[in-house]
Amino acid sequence: ATYTLALNAINKEDYATARKYLNIAFVYCDPQTNPTIYADLLLKEACIDVIEEDYNIALLELEAALTVDPTMADAYLVRTQVYTTTGDFAQAAANLEKYIELTGDESMYATVAQLYEALGDSEAAQKAYDHVIALGNADAETRFQAALYRMDNGLFAEAAEMFQEFAEDETYAAAALYNIGICKMNQGEYAPAIESFTASEEKGGTYDGLFYNRGICYLLSEDWANAAENFSASIEKESFVSDAQYNLGICKMQLGEYEAAVEAFDKLVAAFEEQAAENPEIALNDAVYYFRGACNAALGNLEAAIADYTICIDHGYELAQTYYQRAQVYAAMGDAEKQEADLQNSLQLSN
Repeated sequence: ATYTLALNAINKEDYATARKYLNIAFVYCDPQTNPTIYADLLLKEACIDVIEEDYNIALLELEAALTVDPTMADAYLVRTQVYTTTGDFAQAAANLEKYIELTGDESMYATVAQLYEALGDSEAAQKAYDHVIALGNADAETRFQAALYRMDNGLFAEAAEMFQEFAEDETYAAAALYNIGICKMNQGEYAPAIESFTASEEKGGTYDGLFYNRGICYLLSEDWANAAENFSASIEKESFVSDAQYNLGICKMQLGEYEAAVEAFDKLVAAFEEQAAENPEIALNDAVYYFRGACNAALGNLEAAIADYTICIDHGYELAQTYYQRAQVYAAMGDAEKQEADLQNSLQLSN
């Protein structure tokens, strides 16, 4: 009777009265004689404490309930709620998986996946999504997330195939095509990647990295003009400004547009110097100076080329090759002595 009165009070959200009847009920049972009821009383108390946000007490009561009845699935479910609320997602996932083991309710794997997402464990999240998909009733969001985690885990061929399902979907098409591009790019299939990035753009995709990644595909295909066009767009519209600026310089250099290349490298150096004034620990890729030196040499800006190559040498960057390049500039300047010295250094380092 007191157990039923306690339940009625809980349903009415009269938790003070519910506690009174639960305490009376405890008098009439014990963990040895009535383990199932005793554990359930502890569970009911824990639920009230969760509602009243007394999570530490709730966890103690749930631990006591599981000590009496280790098969009490609902206790694991309530612990999942507590750990999720308090941000302990690892414990939440472990308890929810135990609940699934005891009940066979594999539909809860979607929630397990979300908990592993919160933990940043993409491999475990992928496996949890796979459980849901295996049931045969996964919704579009779940299937799309499963594909995302395959991509995150480096399973690019499988991910691309899963994303293909959404290539014409009104909601997911732009994102799916962009992700197919990422997968194809990572597989070294640059032409299909470019095609997918372009299709994503045509579907309205405005993803940060679309221009940059398409530019990388063109660059690796040695299509310097299209690569430069995409890197220029990336500089204007995306967050990959420094990398896009560097790659734009490389493309312009490959196209023989040395002034444009020097301009791109100059912007990198200027941005670096501004940042270094606030943070002396940051460093600029010495390749910027090396390639700017090559472009300056091609333009006949010999003093500027010497300055760039000297920075590289001071920083220990590709010393044999840099000494050789600087020797060529000294030769163009008519300084045979310095040319000789640099050639000797280049030979010595080459050996």
